[in-house]
Amino acid sequence: MSIEMFITTLIVTVGVVLMSMLYLRHTTRQVIIELCKSESGADFWLRSADILAYSGALILVLIFGGGEQNWVETLRMTLILALSGVFVTVIFVATNVWRTVAPQVRSS
Repeated sequence: MSIEMFITTLIVTVGVVLMSMLYLRHTTRQVIIELCKSESGADFWLRSADILAYSGALILVLIFGGGEQNWVETLRMTLILALSGVFVTVIFVATNVWRTVAPQVRSS
């Protein structure tokens, strides 16, 4: 893999995660503020989710994304791996938020 291709895969990965996290930021922040009852708690959990998403996607791309010399195949694999990292992070956060919200919904 050339250095240009390597840097491109990292930029694509960061871009995919950034777009995903920006899309979810407002709604997730509202839910977490309601659960934590503080903005500083919400900031902590949002930043933790960011770190999980970025590191998870980058780890997947760095471990499994190399080896291809074809630009199209490399970008395809990078997108698959980056989106997989975001997907796992969203599932993790949503599951943990749902565990907190579900008992409140049942008791209402």
